[in-house]
Amino acid sequence: MRSFLAFWCAISFAALLLTPFARGQDEGSERLRSLLKATPDLALESTEVAVDPSIALVGVSSVAADQKENLYVIHRPDVGDPIVELDRSGHLVRSWGRGMFHVPHSIRIDATGAVWAIDANTSIIYKFTPQGKKLLEINVGGVPDTAQEFCGATDIAFAKNGHLFATDGYCNARVIEYDANGNKLKEWGSHGSGPGEFQLVHSIVIGPNGNIYVADRENGRIQWFDQEGKFLGQWEYGGQLHSLAFTKSGDLYAVLHPKGVAPEKESYLVKINPSSGALIGKYPVRSHELGIAPDDTLLPATRSSQLLLLKQRQ
Repeated sequence: MRSFLAFWCAISFAALLLTPFARGQDEGSERLRSLLKATPDLALESTEVAVDPSIALVGVSSVAADQKENLYVIHRPDVGDPIVELDRSGHLVRSWGRGMFHVPHSIRIDATGAVWAIDANTSIIYKFTPQGKKLLEINVGGVPDTAQEFCGATDIAFAKNGHLFATDGYCNARVIEYDANGNKLKEWGSHGSGPGEFQLVHSIVIGPNGNIYVADRENGRIQWFDQEGKFLGQWEYGGQLHSLAFTKSGDLYAVLHPKGVAPEKESYLVKINPSSGALIGKYPVRSHELGIAPDDTLLPATRSSQLLLLKQRQ
């Protein structure tokens, strides 16, 4: 009897190892794969930008563009400046930020042309002139475990009234509103999978309708709110949803990835119907954060040395 039980347990354990859950997958990731399989390919043209004079970009984390089409890249070099400004052809304009960041995470440009950058370790948000002069420093605070490398803020978005909405996503699970001077006004969110709850809120944008859309990464979904923090709805896809962005013309893009596999293997930029949440098209590319240029060029942050521009084919 004992030998039979031992055999049965061994067979059961072997079967468990073959399940998607044991491979680091879950039902949500399998659902995401099915969605992606049924989604047509996007017709995008990819251009790789070479930096001149050559600078080794290390783990590109976020890319933004200003009204002059200059590119602002935040990356993670062991030595050197984490913020690099280039013209559209890749010619180096300037760089800055050495010694200011522990984990450079996101870079955004507001309507005035000011450059904002976020450190995901110290949870500090910096505002710079386009020339790299520091104008403002917001210490988000509330970091529960300073020993963790990633335990702070992740992204920022700008309202028309000058207020800022930041995601404090790695250890906390909240959205925080600040006024233009960096004074905290309110916050909302908590850990979980219910409405208004987050499992690593990673990216934030304000849509054309003024609503706030957030990438709830580990819940594999987009949630949206009004600017008072009232939950309005969600679209759930499964897996991980890393980043999202609206183009100037109102198109919505996001980056999806099944859990349990390397991000560079099964990451897809997807175009989403902003009314229904349905996937319209997909393009294979890794993008940690996602930027949009004024001409609607997509700026994926590949977490590699590659600097890519994606444009809709004419």
